[in-house]
Amino acid sequence: MHSFLGVDVSKAKLDVALLLSSDKFKSKVFANDPQGFAALLKWLNDQLPAGLVELHVCMEATGSYHEALACTLHDQGLKVSVVNPLRVKRFAEAAGLRNKTDATDAKCLARFCKSQTPERWEAPSVAVRALQALVLRLDTLQTMYQAERNRLEVAHASVAVSIEGVIAELGKAIAQVKAQIQRTIDDDPDLRRRAALLDTIPGLGDKTIAQLLAYIGRPA
Repeated sequence: MHSFLGVDVSKAKLDVALLLSSDKFKSKVFANDPQGFAALLKWLNDQLPAGLVELHVCMEATGSYHEALACTLHDQGLKVSVVNPLRVKRFAEAAGLRNKTDATDAKCLARFCKSQTPERWEAPSVAVRALQALVLRLDTLQTMYQAERNRLEVAHASVAVSIEGVIAELGKAIAQVKAQIQRTIDDDPDLRRRAALLDTIPGLGDKTIAQLLAYIGRPA
């Protein structure tokens, strides 16, 4: 018998509502972190002793807050859907579900999942996840590097040496992350092949190629 789990995701917590085949709900709140994910999986196994094969999980795309949970559940073999919040909003309006709280949003997502059977979400590969993290880290480091360079231009002599030291360390960290990005691409056959194709396009540098590989996804 199929069951449906709606997950309302916020930065710190997960409000979940499990819609059972009996049309009854079981609800609980978990932390939005690895320990919370483990607790959620244990709770689901307790609630569904026959197994999670027929469980369909649905959550909204919420910036980056949903990504770790979606990947964790996907890696456990669960059927996961990540849906556009506008679709869920329209469904709720049509169903007359107006009492908006985190708990009721989770129930709405479970009902939406049962009624609309949204498509299954495909998680990025392990290599692409690593590349995404590295690309984000590189962007952060380069922003910090440029900020320190700007400070150095107007800095008092008493702090210039300190700023120069920070710039030097940031430069080393940037070089290390760039090397990690290149290794990640070179070590994965699919990323390596796609990078070679992108490299044939005039005007695309290494940074742009890495960003495209991390966020655009595989071509059909």
